[in-house]
Amino acid sequence: MAVPSVRDVLAFHKLDRGMYEKLVALGTTPEVSRNVVAVFMWLELIGVDVIDYIRCNPDHYILLRLAAEAESILDCVRRDTPPSDGAESSLAIPLTASLVNEPLNLRFFYCHRDVAVRGITQILDGVGTLIFDDYLHALLAEYEAEAQAAEADAQRRRAKAVLPLLPRELARPYLPRVSPTPDDSRSMFITFSKGFPLKREDIVEYFTEKWGDCVERVMMEKTTTSAAMPTYGRIVFTSESFIGLVLNGKQLVKFTIKGRQLWARKYEQRTNPI
Repeated sequence: MAVPSVRDVLAFHKLDRGMYEKLVALGTTPEVSRNVVAVFMWLELIGVDVIDYIRCNPDHYILLRLAAEAESILDCVRRDTPPSDGAESSLAIPLTASLVNEPLNLRFFYCHRDVAVRGITQILDGVGTLIFDDYLHALLAEYEAEAQAAEADAQRRRAKAVLPLLPRELARPYLPRVSPTPDDSRSMFITFSKGFPLKREDIVEYFTEKWGDCVERVMMEKTTTSAAMPTYGRIVFTSESFIGLVLNGKQLVKFTIKGRQLWARKYEQRTNPI
């Protein structure tokens, strides 16, 4: 079986890219837009035909409404407590729920949040690396413009078109990433309230219970004395995409773990001390 090229993958996911670009143009941040489209793609995989509905209803209002419901789903899988059985759960995603015959509400996504997050991150780490790559799409647009110009010129001259050479970045075979990205790109810098640190095990348990096996390791500040307590640390996730789902476009987020607060932001090697 022939391996598809990068261009083939981009062509197949043209609608997905179009939704992403439209959301960004309408004011949604690129980070949130990526997560929303990844949710759409995952919903399609589990039988909720969101993308097909958008294709048949190419209206900005429909896209924004479904995007808002996708954000509600993402907020739900980040939660520490389940949504209620009442209106909060059943009325939060009415349009999405209307696309399936079985009852669908936020409690479904909360109860299956590990499956949801795993599916979404697999998309972001897989074809998402191409779909949301601005450079590749600029290269494709330039190539297609040159090819169209060559075909138009050939028609005028009633000659055979000589198409431009496909850039090697687009011609190369698409091979899903096997090895993980460097630790720094998969890390979050964490800080604790002074005098209220958390144990490594508590942090790992918190994220594992929510999203499954997503933490590779947790590093803590090395204190100078046995009595001193760490004030900061670093979480290395198994995938870079977990960070995008945690932050969702924000610079800093807060978690409450066993009654103690933890603040997290994207790790930066130059400025973070661990």
